[in-house]
Amino acid sequence: MNKKMNLLLCCLAITLLGMLPAQAQEADNEGIAREVYITPKKGHDEALIKAITEYHLWVAKFEGHHEYQWYKILTGPATGNYIARTPNHNWADFDAEHEWQKEAGEVFDKNVAPHIQNMEMRMTKEMREFNHWPESFDDYTHFQVENWYIHNGQNGKFRRGLKKIVDTLKAADYPYYWGFFSIQSGAQGNQVQIVGAHKGWSDMSETDPSFYDVMSAELGGQEAFDAFMSEWSATFKTGSNQMVRYMPGASDYGKD
Repeated sequence: MNKKMNLLLCCLAITLLGMLPAQAQEADNEGIAREVYITPKKGHDEALIKAITEYHLWVAKFEGHHEYQWYKILTGPATGNYIARTPNHNWADFDAEHEWQKEAGEVFDKNVAPHIQNMEMRMTKEMREFNHWPESFDDYTHFQVENWYIHNGQNGKFRRGLKKIVDTLKAADYPYYWGFFSIQSGAQGNQVQIVGAHKGWSDMSETDPSFYDVMSAELGGQEAFDAFMSEWSATFKTGSNQMVRYMPGASDYGKD
């Protein structure tokens, strides 16, 4: 198998997006999310998590606040950093203004910001037609995230091939779950993010039948599968991938 096909197997057959809990099928919005990539100051991890947990519980009293889910990055160059993500929005949500925002900004700047070295923001849109999420994210703690880059002029062909793969896996009751997101702002153009939900590291093991078995059976054998994958994988290139772990405490707004 060529390199791109191996990466696809790693992504869809053994893993995968976002990303993440509360991503369930909420089709009453545009599926927009704001993601903040956070580098803590050296030695400030514990203080940062304590501060953001307290801030979330405080800001929860205000109507219209956005709720961020926090994740710790476990692998790759950003190991030890964090991702904060607020999903399931309409674009207009980010234009909304509230009287309490000035006070909230001051509280954040005083209590949380001193523990942060750097923050980078991006906006994503959920590609719901390609998603396959579980009914509940209970017990799903680990999420594999990979970045793909669609070549110029190849978006239609990429989506048609991806739909064939997703439909085939769903029809075969393939026992893994994933979501696709397009990067709308804050990263490279034509970038797609793939996120897979797992109940831990052991959930990364390959299934029987495998992705290869399922797709070969659908397409008519190994030769047909290889031809399909070769043609489809030429529409994009693969990029970085990383595992992140959901942080329920830092994501708590006191609702329970």
